[in-house]
Amino acid sequence: MNFLLAILLLLPFQHPNERTTLTSVFAVDANFAVASGETGLIARTLDGGKTWRYTHNAGKTQNDLYSICFTDKKSGWAVGKSGTILTTLDGGNNWKNSDSSSSHDLMCVRFVNPQIGWIAGSRGLILKTTDGGKQWVRQYSNVTLDLWSASFIDPQTGWVTGAHGTIIKTTDGGETWLPTQSKMQNFMLGISFIDKDHGWVSGGYGAVLNTTNGGKVWFEQNTLDNMQFFKTNNFHYGINFANAQTGWVVGSTGVIMKTTDGGGNWDTQESNTTDVLRGVSALNEKVVWVVGGNGSILKTADGGKSWTIQSSVKNDGK
Repeated sequence: MNFLLAILLLLPFQHPNERTTLTSVFAVDANFAVASGETGLIARTLDGGKTWRYTHNAGKTQNDLYSICFTDKKSGWAVGKSGTILTTLDGGNNWKNSDSSSSHDLMCVRFVNPQIGWIAGSRGLILKTTDGGKQWVRQYSNVTLDLWSASFIDPQTGWVTGAHGTIIKTTDGGETWLPTQSKMQNFMLGISFIDKDHGWVSGGYGAVLNTTNGGKVWFEQNTLDNMQFFKTNNFHYGINFANAQTGWVVGSTGVIMKTTDGGGNWDTQESNTTDVLRGVSALNEKVVWVVGGNGSILKTADGGKSWTIQSSVKNDGK
C-alpha cells in the first residue's frame, strides 16, 4: 500500500477540467496556442491541444483577462479588467505586470510585431506601445463608447470596434482615428481583417458585416432573404478569417458558423456544446481553436467537419 502511494505521488498532478470562462484564444502554430480567462487564468498547449497547462492568477492578478496575443513563441501579452496588462518573454512560463496608467477595462490587445501594439478598452480608450509594452501612450479615439475588438494589418493601418455599431479606423498608426459607417446600432464585438480592403465584424443580435474597401462601406451578411434582419439573434463574440474566403464566427449557445465564400453564405457547424463561445483563432483553413464558458476548449483539424472538446490536465502551479 505504501509502495502504491509512493508511485501515485510521483505521477503528474491532474485535476478536473477547469470550469473558469475562457475569453480569448491565440494560435501561434500547430502545436502552440494560448487562451486567457477570468480571475487571471491563462491556459496554453505545446502539443496541439493534447494537454493544456493552466497558470492561475498569472502575474499575481485575480482580475479577469479579456484578450491575449503573441507575436512569436516567446513574446506575448494579455489584458483585462481595471487596466491589467501582463507580458511574457518566455512563451508564457512567467508573466509580469506592466503599467497601463489606466483603470479602464482593457478588452483587446493586438501586436503587429514584437515592438508595436495597441490596446482597446472601455470608454473609448486606445493605448499604443512602440517598445514592446514597456510604455503605453494614450491615443485619441474621438469616441467615448466602450471599445471591444481590434485588428491591425501593419504598423499604420487598423480598425477598432465597439458599442452602438462603432467601427473606427486609422491609417497613420493611431495618430488619428476616423469613424466608418456601419449603419448599425448593434454591439460590434469581434473584427478580422486579412488585408487593407477585406474585413469582417461580428456582434450582437446576429450581426455579421463585411467590407471590401477598407471600411468605406459595410454590408450585412447572414441575413434573411430581401431583409436587413439577421437569421439569428445569437451574440457573435468572436470572428476570425484564415484568408479572404474562409472564416469562422462563434457565439452564444455554442454557435459556430463557417464561410468558404467570403461570407456570402454561412453554414452552422456542430460544436457539441451549448456553452457561450467567446474566442476563435484560425491558424489556417483546417486548424482552428475556439474557447468559451465553463472552460470550453474546442479544436478542429479538418476545417470544422468535426470539433474535438479538449481539456487541461496539468497545472503550472503559479
